[in-house]
Amino acid sequence: MSIPDELQRARTLMFAADEPAAKELLLSLLPDIEAADRDDLALEVFAQLGEIYLIRSANDGVRECIQRIDDCLNVYLSILAGTAPPAVAEKMTMTEAEAERLVSRYSDRAQFLRAGVAAALGDHEGAQTTLAELVAGSSDLPHEHDYLITHARIRCALALCDDDLHVRSVPLWEPVLATLADEPADEAAEYLWVTGALGYARFCNETGRVAEAQPWTRRAGARAERRGWRLDSARAQLERAAGLWADGDYPGTEELVRQAYPAIAEHIRAHEVSRCWMYFGLTRLSAGGLQVADECWEHAERHWRELGKPLHVHRILLQRSWISIFRGRYDDARAQVEQARELLNSSPRSSWLQYARLDDHLGTVWRAEALADLGFDGAGNPQDTWEEAEERYRRSRGIRHQQWGVGENHTAMAKLQRAADLKLPAALAVDSMRYSITDADARWRWASGVAAPLLSSAFAVAWELEDPVLVGELIEYHSARGVFSIDSSEDSPIDWARVATAPVPVAEIEEMALVAAAPPSTLGGGLTRLGPLPPLQMDPGGGPVLVRYRELAASRYGLVVTADEKTWSTWP
Repeated sequence: MSIPDELQRARTLMFAADEPAAKELLLSLLPDIEAADRDDLALEVFAQLGEIYLIRSANDGVRECIQRIDDCLNVYLSILAGTAPPAVAEKMTMTEAEAERLVSRYSDRAQFLRAGVAAALGDHEGAQTTLAELVAGSSDLPHEHDYLITHARIRCALALCDDDLHVRSVPLWEPVLATLADEPADEAAEYLWVTGALGYARFCNETGRVAEAQPWTRRAGARAERRGWRLDSARAQLERAAGLWADGDYPGTEELVRQAYPAIAEHIRAHEVSRCWMYFGLTRLSAGGLQVADECWEHAERHWRELGKPLHVHRILLQRSWISIFRGRYDDARAQVEQARELLNSSPRSSWLQYARLDDHLGTVWRAEALADLGFDGAGNPQDTWEEAEERYRRSRGIRHQQWGVGENHTAMAKLQRAADLKLPAALAVDSMRYSITDADARWRWASGVAAPLLSSAFAVAWELEDPVLVGELIEYHSARGVFSIDSSEDSPIDWARVATAPVPVAEIEEMALVAAAPPSTLGGGLTRLGPLPPLQMDPGGGPVLVRYRELAASRYGLVVTADEKTWSTWP
């Protein structure tokens, strides 16, 4: 076969996820290309190698390929500019027009690699700038140029999702979806379609739009199956499994992950391997298998550590701490939570939401230990074997055997108070953001998927504290729900007894993860924007409700939890 045919074969191997074979083929072509003195073919080799390294997260290899491309193009640029030494200029065998096309084409390929590696390293601002330059450029090969732009958008969007910056990925997914609306014309377009569809399906699953993800996964899986792309077929099964887990179909999740795992493991995709182990652990835990669940999550943690994914490692540590809770090893659970906090501290992409959820989980550890002091029937014994712990876990009915004032219950009171000090501020911070989301569907996803678990946990710990005042204030807060702001063009002062709240700064909304997965909707009439609640006063002789916990939320997470407005009296 000719060298161009072999280059196309290498690309076909890459589309089929056989990157090792593609890499070996490309490297084997270099001696013949050098002997033929064909810079254009050498540039194609380095462009393809860079894309392979990008797929396999070999970022040093990507940078090396970019440097090789740049070094070659700089020679041609100097010749075209008339600044190259005569001995160098005389060696050019192509015309100036051909040289200009060569520089244009492979400058775009290098720019694509720059955007991809910047995104992979978490430099999302640099990736955005590089992508914008690629989009603004022109090319004599518009089909290839469009391919590179769409592929770069997909990689940048997925990198944002990896760092929990789903909101910022929305402007990237919109043009990708517009491209996917066209029927693929060749193998490269088919590969791009499957890659984009699976990436968008993952985005949908992670932002709670499970119903929207399923058609994309099925269509991508069918296209991959038709092409014989085993890895992409397996990735489609994994995304379908993620949707089934969200819908509560645990047997279906287990079956799909089992089907997907062999191909994913064979192609050594560490991130997908970790996701498989995570779901294996979740399904095992749902069946009461504490030991095997912990082993599965240990595998997931190891792979994510090897990939250098601090946000994923922090999440799997929180997941593993549940095993320590079920075994009654509360100090171990708190140590795992603190490890997760250190990972958040080390990540430049950590957000207030992650810290709020972490604080809530630490409160869960204290609450579980307090319930153990109260004789909770599901509380583990650190001395139990795995079998004994699993039996206790399975037969637990969720009841406690002691009342206040008996035995060591005074220690339980202190632990529950620590849990409340962690859980209530986190719940109020997260729930307050619900009132800032104008789109009804996005607001529902935030309320059901993010705010509700934390708020219900806050109610639980307040009830277990047997503090009727705190429970009453939480009920009053929850009953107030969201309130609206008057049209901003009106200059009249706001009367809280009549209407509702002040807006939240736009910057706060942009930082919310997992929320703005749909375009915002415009509110009709004079109601233009939702916002946080003002201070609520339910007792004419008392102060605002939950004031201490709201202050803690504002100081810990830097959020405007309470609108800076006149106190709203909640009695008639």
